[in-house]
Amino acid sequence: MGNKKWYSSKTIWAGIIGMVVVIYNSVSAGLATQCGIEGSFCVTLPAIPEFVFGILGALGIYGRTSASSRIE
Repeated sequence: MGNKKWYSSKTIWAGIIGMVVVIYNSVSAGLATQCGIEGSFCVTLPAIPEFVFGILGALGIYGRTSASSRIE
């Protein structure tokens, strides 16, 4: 069983993309609440659908169960 770099891990990438999606949705919701304040910069970003979290979770589980080498 050999070692591999962290960036070649499916599990790590599922976690990173999951965090990016959460941050994006939080920023998107925060900007939408500021639209009612006079004089504020108003931007509406489309929300990422909830099923994306399920796909990322499944990818993370798949990556973990199919792992055959350790991360360096």
